[in-house]
Amino acid sequence: MKRYTWPLLLIGLLLYTVFPNGCANTSTAPQGGPKDTLPPVLMETFPLYNTIGFPTQPGKKHTISFTFNEYVVLKEANKNVFLSPPLSKPVETKIRGKSVVVTFPEDLDSNTTYSLDLGAAIADNNEGNLMPQYIFSFSTGNTIDSLYNCGTVVDAKTMLPLKQITILFHKDMSDSAVFKFRPRAAAKTDAWGFFTVRNLAPGEYRVYAIEDLNNNNLYDPNGNERIAFLDSLVIPERVMSLDSLELQSLDMKDTLNCLARRSDFQLYLFKETPTRQVMKKSERLDDRMFYVTFSAPYPQVDTIMAQGLTQEDLLSQTNLTRDSIAFWIKRQATPDTLQLFVHYRKTDDSTKLLVEAIDTVRLPRPKPKQTHDRNGNAVEVKDTVAKFDFFADADKVEQNGIVMEFAYPLQQAVFDSIRFSSTDPKKQVKAEPYTVEQDSTNLRRYVMRPGITLLNGYEYEVKIPADIFVDINGNTNDSLAKRITLPSDETLSSITTHLQNVHGTYIVELVNEKRDKVFREFTVHADTNLVFPYIKKGKYSIRISNDANNNGMIDTGSVLERRQPEKVLLYRFGPDQTNESYLIEIPERADIDQTIDIQSMFQ
Repeated sequence: MKRYTWPLLLIGLLLYTVFPNGCANTSTAPQGGPKDTLPPVLMETFPLYNTIGFPTQPGKKHTISFTFNEYVVLKEANKNVFLSPPLSKPVETKIRGKSVVVTFPEDLDSNTTYSLDLGAAIADNNEGNLMPQYIFSFSTGNTIDSLYNCGTVVDAKTMLPLKQITILFHKDMSDSAVFKFRPRAAAKTDAWGFFTVRNLAPGEYRVYAIEDLNNNNLYDPNGNERIAFLDSLVIPERVMSLDSLELQSLDMKDTLNCLARRSDFQLYLFKETPTRQVMKKSERLDDRMFYVTFSAPYPQVDTIMAQGLTQEDLLSQTNLTRDSIAFWIKRQATPDTLQLFVHYRKTDDSTKLLVEAIDTVRLPRPKPKQTHDRNGNAVEVKDTVAKFDFFADADKVEQNGIVMEFAYPLQQAVFDSIRFSSTDPKKQVKAEPYTVEQDSTNLRRYVMRPGITLLNGYEYEVKIPADIFVDINGNTNDSLAKRITLPSDETLSSITTHLQNVHGTYIVELVNEKRDKVFREFTVHADTNLVFPYIKKGKYSIRISNDANNNGMIDTGSVLERRQPEKVLLYRFGPDQTNESYLIEIPERADIDQTIDIQSMFQ
């Protein structure tokens, strides 16, 4: 170190000791005035908005620049900057001084009007204030197409609006267009599920909405993407104008204006049922149990054989759509490795037709459960009890009954030994009747139903003696006693719905505000009164689904078959079209009557 450096260091140290607060604080932002809350302001575009004759020379990359009043940054430009009609590759964006430059990676089509949506991609450099949505239009021809259409997209099951869903307007009317070709116009939905497709040319369009997970503007059914489509063709008629609310950049918190926008149609997004049939998975969960699943529902299965076992050695159960089959081995001795031969009809990848196939799989015995003894040695843990779950929700026991679900199928059950009793407010105990039935879809589940009407103020008890159940492992159950009391909270409310003009099968559910929890569900086939009891204060919706084929579930749609999913609707409690009109606010201690005309609702 040079000699004259030491005096400078000593002077600096002395100044810091005497005036420590005068030194710069590198960990705290400068206190220099109010926080900047203003978004960037667009000062200039090149070329101009709505320019015509935009160049399309083959092989040459053309650009559009946007200049702002301050330095800006780009946020997720690949997702937020959107060109309609889209190219096969996303547009390229970069910062150049106070400008954002957009480059087209491939040739643009001739005589086409484009709209470039900058979305939520641009923010100021200091505070990250986002620029409001800005859409730049230009044409490679001599005119600007100026028609537009609006709509909304909702989830076909929950009826909730969906954002960032891609809307596709196709001129190609073939059923395969959405799989193979890019659309002639496109847009994205906002937080309200609302979209506006701009700069449309006159003519007829086939309209789709897709959950474009890979951002290629094509529908990929094998990539878990969801889709919606309109049954009829769309002919746009509305002309773009500055005073159209649907074309303005709105704050998504501005509920009044967001809901005031006119929607031409509504699309219901659904997940298609897979059609490609292969054996998807097989697994052995323990010595006595294994399962096989298929990629598509209702597979054509001839036989599933396990080497060394006969059909009499196996007990099987399928799910509702028969694409999952569980097996239990009834024999006590089981092989270390199961070799399965699955004879079924498999989709041929070249012809797309079902062909006869035999898949062979080996399922080794899984490692046994282990614990350690007092000396630290590993010891195998074996089940010695027939385990089962017991469900008796106090607020649903009247409808769902008392459910017992066993870990393994039973080979013996003495249900008559169960004791069901009531204790009245005077503490008098009485044996009560009941019935037990096996679930038709789950051979390990049994439903016990009281033969009386349960009453508030009474206490009920179920006593299950030991050793009345024997499962296929030869294990017996432990004893169990459970008490059940109906909810007695005086603040709880109820809804009674009077369903009229019911023609067909409908599933009626009371759901929460987010529509992701079902409090109670009924299936109805005729006019009836339904009671939804024990409701806590809050907001609820009544969701009604048309089970058109009476199979106990809501079937999805198919694009190629032009089949919409079975219709699901929310009952509208108010006259307006807002999301709030689908909600009913339940106060405490209320008994609410609601009449619902099913025929009118579904028309």
